[in-house]
Amino acid sequence: MPELPEIETVKLQLSRVLPGKIIEKIDILKPKSFIGDVKMVEGKKVIKIERKAKLLLLDIDATHAIAIHFKMTGQLIYIKGKERLAGGHPTKDFLGNLPSSHTRVVFHLSDGGTLYFNDQRIFGWVMVGDKFSIYNLQFIKNLGPEPFEINKEKFAEIFKNLKKPIKIALMDQEKISGVGNIYANDALWEAEINPKTPGNKLSQKQLENLFEKIKLVLNEGIKYGGATASDAKYIDLHGMGGHYQEHFRVYDRKGEKCLRGDGGIIEKFAMGGRGTYFCGKCQK
Repeated sequence: MPELPEIETVKLQLSRVLPGKIIEKIDILKPKSFIGDVKMVEGKKVIKIERKAKLLLLDIDATHAIAIHFKMTGQLIYIKGKERLAGGHPTKDFLGNLPSSHTRVVFHLSDGGTLYFNDQRIFGWVMVGDKFSIYNLQFIKNLGPEPFEINKEKFAEIFKNLKKPIKIALMDQEKISGVGNIYANDALWEAEINPKTPGNKLSQKQLENLFEKIKLVLNEGIKYGGATASDAKYIDLHGMGGHYQEHFRVYDRKGEKCLRGDGGIIEKFAMGGRGTYFCGKCQK
C-alpha cells in the first residue's frame, strides 16, 4: 500500500506538471472507482496539489476539488509524449501501454498530456465535488495529526495511555496519520521497541524517541521517493519506483541478520492482518 512518503512523492512530481492545466475531459472506465459529477471539474483549471495523510487533493479553480485515495494498489501515471511520471503502487503499468486492464479513470489535459488512475484491486477511488465538501469529508476530519505537525510531547500524550500494541496504534490513522506498515516496522526497530509492547508500557523517554525515529524514516522515505516493496521490486522501473527499500531496517528482511550486528535475526509474524518484522535481540 502506498504510504505517506509514496503519496508525497506523487504530489511533488505532479506539482511540476499539473498546475495551470485544464481538465478537458474525464473518462470513467470503472464506475465503482469514481464518485461525483465530472461536469463539476471538466473544463476547469488545476490550481495546486495537496496531500492529507495518504489522500491526494487537487484544487480545481477556486471552488472545486478532486480527492484521490490510492488504498492498496492505486497509482497515478502522467504521460505526455515521451515524458512519463509514475507514482503509487509500483507495477508494470508504470512502463506499459495505457490505458491497461487496471485503468479506472482517465484525465485528458489541455497540454496534450493524460493522467491515468490505475487500481488493480479496485479499493481506491477518485471523488470530485465542491471544495468545502471535499475538505470536510468525514475521512479527513477523522484523521489524526501527521508526525510533522506535532511535537514529541503531544505524540507521547496520544499514545501513553493506549493498551493496544504500539505498532497497531501507530497505524491507527485517527491517532496519527500517514504512518503505514513499512515505516512503522522500521521506526520501531530504530527505537528498539518490540511491536507488541502496549503504548501504556512505554516510558515518556521511549515515546519521545519513537517520535523522532518515525520522522527519521518518513523523511528518508520522501528523500528516496518511497518504497518499491517485494511484490514489485524485481520490475525494471527505470528509476520510476522508489528506492527506500534499499534502506529497509527490518521490513521485508525476514531471516536476515539485524543491521545492528548484534547477532539477531529478523523475524516476521502477523499483527492486525499485516506482516510485522522485528529483531528479538534488540527490540525487547
